[in-house]
Amino acid sequence: MDCVGSVVDVINTYLFAPLVEQVSYLRSSGANVNDLQTAVRRLMARRNDEQSNLKAAENAGQVKTDIANNWFEEIEAIKTEFDALENKYSQGTYMNCWLLYNLSKRSVELKQMASDLLNEQFDLVRRPFPKSVIEIECESIENQQSTQHMLQQMLDCIDDPEIGIIGLYGMGGVGKTTLAGKVNNHFKKNFCFETVIMVTVSAIPNIPSIRTSIGKRFGLDLSNDNEDDARELLLDALRKNKFLLILDDLWSKLELKDVGIPHPRNHKGSKILVTSRIQDVCTDMDARKTIKLRPLSIDESWNLFVEKSGQHVTADHIKRSAEKIVGKCKGLPLAIVTVARAMANRHGIGEWENAAREMEQSATELRGMKEEVLVPLKFSFDRLENDMLRSLFLYCGCFPEDYNIEKEGMLNFCVGEGLVNKIGSLTTARNKGEALIGSLKTACMLEDGEDEDSVKMHDMMRELALWITSPESDCSSKFLIKAGQSFKDAPEANQWLNATRISLMDTKIKELPELRERCPKLTTLLLRHSKMIHTIPPTNFFQYMDHLSVLDLFDTQTLECLPDSLSCLVNLRVLSLRRCKRFRSLPALEMLQQLQVLDLYGCLSLDQQILGSKCMGTISNLRYLDVSLTKVSFSRGVISHLLKMEDLRLYNAHNIRWRVSSENEKWDDQGNINNIDVGELSHLTNLTSLDICFKDIKISNWFKPLAKKIRVLILQRCRDIKQEAIRALNESQNLQFLSIQECSGLTYAPTCLKGRLEIWNCTNLEKMLDGAEEKTNQDSFQRLESLDLKGLLILERICVGLAPLKCFGNLNKISIFKCKKLKMVFTKGMPRFFNNLKSIAVESCDRMEVIMETEEEDGKLEGSNNDRVISAFPKLEKLTLLHLPLLVEAHNNHIWHCPILKEMNVDNCPRLEKDPLRIQTVHGLQVINGTEGMPKSRMKRKFKRFKSNEGEGSTH
Repeated sequence: MDCVGSVVDVINTYLFAPLVEQVSYLRSSGANVNDLQTAVRRLMARRNDEQSNLKAAENAGQVKTDIANNWFEEIEAIKTEFDALENKYSQGTYMNCWLLYNLSKRSVELKQMASDLLNEQFDLVRRPFPKSVIEIECESIENQQSTQHMLQQMLDCIDDPEIGIIGLYGMGGVGKTTLAGKVNNHFKKNFCFETVIMVTVSAIPNIPSIRTSIGKRFGLDLSNDNEDDARELLLDALRKNKFLLILDDLWSKLELKDVGIPHPRNHKGSKILVTSRIQDVCTDMDARKTIKLRPLSIDESWNLFVEKSGQHVTADHIKRSAEKIVGKCKGLPLAIVTVARAMANRHGIGEWENAAREMEQSATELRGMKEEVLVPLKFSFDRLENDMLRSLFLYCGCFPEDYNIEKEGMLNFCVGEGLVNKIGSLTTARNKGEALIGSLKTACMLEDGEDEDSVKMHDMMRELALWITSPESDCSSKFLIKAGQSFKDAPEANQWLNATRISLMDTKIKELPELRERCPKLTTLLLRHSKMIHTIPPTNFFQYMDHLSVLDLFDTQTLECLPDSLSCLVNLRVLSLRRCKRFRSLPALEMLQQLQVLDLYGCLSLDQQILGSKCMGTISNLRYLDVSLTKVSFSRGVISHLLKMEDLRLYNAHNIRWRVSSENEKWDDQGNINNIDVGELSHLTNLTSLDICFKDIKISNWFKPLAKKIRVLILQRCRDIKQEAIRALNESQNLQFLSIQECSGLTYAPTCLKGRLEIWNCTNLEKMLDGAEEKTNQDSFQRLESLDLKGLLILERICVGLAPLKCFGNLNKISIFKCKKLKMVFTKGMPRFFNNLKSIAVESCDRMEVIMETEEEDGKLEGSNNDRVISAFPKLEKLTLLHLPLLVEAHNNHIWHCPILKEMNVDNCPRLEKDPLRIQTVHGLQVINGTEGMPKSRMKRKFKRFKSNEGEGSTH
């Protein structure tokens, strides 16, 4: 029985049960299809919900996961098959059993698949994987060659393995962000970095925001992490990548470690580029290379303007005005684009002429200039470190457009602002002024001037200063500025009343208004270079300016006198009448007891005694006095009462004579009141700088204490000279000009001075430098820039023996005249290379044979004739050789290589007629003057013949 039961179970399991299941597909076909319909309907509902969720997530920046993508594809496959199945089922009256069986069975299978998909759980979306570079939209630089050059320079720095951090700086609106964007986009096609990220930092860095922005590029959400965790996560992500990080618009140092950024020196191959308006910020960020982005050239500015405004601006009737407008922008792209957009739809000549006038008078009148240019630029002003910097910036706006502002002229500002009283001395105030100027330059709010002693202000920065100090501004300082040749009429009296500073510099104004009300805030009045002002209103003009601290009349050339109301300026600290050539009468100064700077330099017509006994209160405060090139005089005892004097300039003060009390000369109170005892100078214990001329007096021990304070010194006909006294000049760090004339007692020349040295007609000077004597003094003639020797009848050598290594290293000009015994200029013991020498002039030296004496190792062999070529004068531009009867050549059997020589004057050098000077140039001489008796054309042919046979380059 057990055996029979087992057989029955096997038959039931493997035969009847499957048979029943298969039969049920036929019996339940309708129910199966209906169940499938229900399952598909539910599945499609979830699909629709998930699609809505997906759209929202994608709008938020997330992307669909691969598993979600497969899920949607499987649903579409089921839906497609269900639609076909349902269509077949609806035609059931024509189906045979076998077809109905298959349809029912597939319905069951599809239902199970639909149920599985309906219940499946998965991540619909994920954060996107970071792109290597996200392209940034920025302005084209296609027609800006200088900007393209800067871009390449930056890319070269990024490519340099020795440079980890690069700094790009420049004034606001000059295009730093555009250039940084170009750097970013460059690496879209150049796969040098795994990740390139550009982040704007701004004035007040939000470190969590910066960190989050960088983190997003790596798929990190750091917004909810604590500070330490977020920093470590970002640090770890960056360390795993070779990255370029661009930090745009920094205003102060950003600590990389606080953000979670590894320093490139610890992460080789990665780079950081920072941009800022302030050079110091780049340096503070440890930038190994800083690059200044400068404004566009004239042509580039014009091309940008045409691009943004339209071709109509090139029409003849518009172009002239358009060029004036563009010129006013001074290459600042932000200003150019703003003006171009404002004028894009303007076609009438009147509209353009009016716009040019508005730009000339006040750029704020033009649409968009205030909001789009000046407001962004003002951010630089607001971010300056202190009020003194802001005040100096606004002061610079008082100068005319494109004016070269001398740094020394900033002394007026420093004194006027009371810096001397605050920090103790004129020297310290001057140094402070230098530091302030440096800070404004590194902030790109001032620019380099035409030389190292001056600065300039970009036109848009000047417009900013004018706008800040205009009546419409909320700034407390209100300036009245009418500076420049376009102004012919002075502002009316009522405009003066609320001004704190008034500038009428470089105008064509002839008359100033009569004032009848106080100007209670006025501290500065600048009238310099207004050469047509010949008089100041005589009645009470200065009476209404009792707070005036600076009165600048520099170069008002027709001005002859000042009114007596000058005595009302009881707070005046600076009075400048510099280069007022016709000025002849200075009012009494006894009431000006705050006066610290009195500048009368170049008042050639001023012939009066000043600072008399009634001015003792005034002179006790004076710290700077310049009466050079005047005819002023002092009564005895005045000099000794200048107790605070720091900078005294008496250079070529024609009516001042000096005497030494030990000479036992008698005073003549009637005729020689201008003779001042040199002992009075010893009372000036605060003196640091002295310009002075001594004539016909003994130079002895009294001179030693003064020597180290002297800046400019002229000695004339001082026949009795103690050499120890002259040697004391070597202790001066301030000596810039020394002229010794007709001093027969001179046997030693000071060697430690900067600037210019003249020695004329000193008949007992045999040498300028003795190497044996100066071997312990490595500064000998190291800072000298110009050497002028004339009438030194027994001078045989400039240098005897071996000169110090850097001797004459800064010399740029040497002139030798009537030194009868001198045979050569540069002897063996002197340096063989003069890298800064631009001009050599030798004239009327009867025994001169060669310019440079030969040493065996001089030069290198060149050419088929094995000539020795020496490159001693790489910057020589002018060579003058006149009246030298024994001169054979420049350098014995050597060729001078002078690559930039432009002018050569050779006259009455008869021994040069047979052979020309052996000189190589690169660009050719522009001027050649032949020797006496030899036409210029012949001299030039000889020079050319040598050039073509023995040298390189060409002449023309």
